[in-house]
Amino acid sequence: MNSLTLCWQAGGQDAEASGRRLQVLVDDQPLTAWVRDYELACDYHPFAEDFLLAADVDWYSLTSWQRSAQGQAARLILLGCRCGDVDCSQLYADTQLCGDWVLWRIGGWPQRDYRGLGPFWFEWQAYRQQVQGALESR
Repeated sequence: MNSLTLCWQAGGQDAEASGRRLQVLVDDQPLTAWVRDYELACDYHPFAEDFLLAADVDWYSLTSWQRSAQGQAARLILLGCRCGDVDCSQLYADTQLCGDWVLWRIGGWPQRDYRGLGPFWFEWQAYRQQVQGALESR
């Protein structure tokens, strides 16, 4: 079992980094660190993805987060390219409710084999609370 924490973090100093981003932590570790460690272990050239800005969450994945919080299968875009174009590269989780658990299977674009990253399992009620809390506070 894994734990999920979703929180909005303030942007950085420069204009491109400004704005709130939806930070995703799995087992109290930022998802970006999980990805970095996995890519290094697989000898991948890093994509340099970052957490999505609030506007990108609204555009690319708000409906998916809402469906996921209702127990429906969804594809959640979790990280996007630092160039600012989420379509350039992204990391996503395909979600599925399995009884009292939510399963995340990780994938990426352009296509990379992320099957070794995860899968992540979250307790359904705690997962739902995290997602609903993040959506309400955006």
